[in-house]
Amino acid sequence: MSTAWVPGAALTGLLLAPWLRRAIERHAVPAGQPWRRACPRCAAPRRGTPPYAGRCPRCRTPVGAPPLLVEAVAAAAFALVALLAGTPWELAAYGWLAGFGVVLAFVDVAVHRLPDRLTLPAFAGAGVLLTAAALTDGRPAAAGRAVLIGLAVAAFYLVLVLIYPAGMGFGDVKLALATGTVLGWHGGTVAALGTAGGFVLSGLLAVALLVIGRAGRGTELPHGPFMLLGVLAGLALTA
Repeated sequence: MSTAWVPGAALTGLLLAPWLRRAIERHAVPAGQPWRRACPRCAAPRRGTPPYAGRCPRCRTPVGAPPLLVEAVAAAAFALVALLAGTPWELAAYGWLAGFGVVLAFVDVAVHRLPDRLTLPAFAGAGVLLTAAALTDGRPAAAGRAVLIGLAVAAFYLVLVLIYPAGMGFGDVKLALATGTVLGWHGGTVAALGTAGGFVLSGLLAVALLVIGRAGRGTELPHGPFMLLGVLAGLALTA
């Protein structure tokens, strides 16, 4: 994909940011609680209020991510996938995962949760768009291979959850369907390297936090953001 696509992709991320921020606010609640639809302090409805400030317009309570952070991350994520995509359909698939990925990353950091209503559409949409890419390129088997690799990556995560439930959750397994499928579009080697990259990045951060005293041996880090960064690392190998 030409670098000429990058400014447009970054602008797309900025334009989508209000909806992404609203989705983060709604889903960043602990398991068992209803999705947030109002300010947690004054109960003012969030629908129709400016989301980018990160505060309730009525009581000024901070809500969701800090101001402009979602906007910056969304613009950067969409710009990066534009650099890494080879065709418009690939860009659509990568962008689909990037949009859901921004929301999932913020939610996972906030409440250590990857909701099904985000992970499963991320997988479904990526699969459909990569199928369109495969049909356009005249290689329909590529889409089936990508989905099969995605299932294999999810199965790997499922084994990890069953072996050590405290270290990972079923949300990671479901997110692996999407990340594994997008990586699997470029083959099993890229999927393996991108998946391993997520673990390496997570481990490096854990060690750094231990060294500076910001975490202990029992500290749990959300793994979802590192899975998504691993996708970017894996796709960079094919660029």
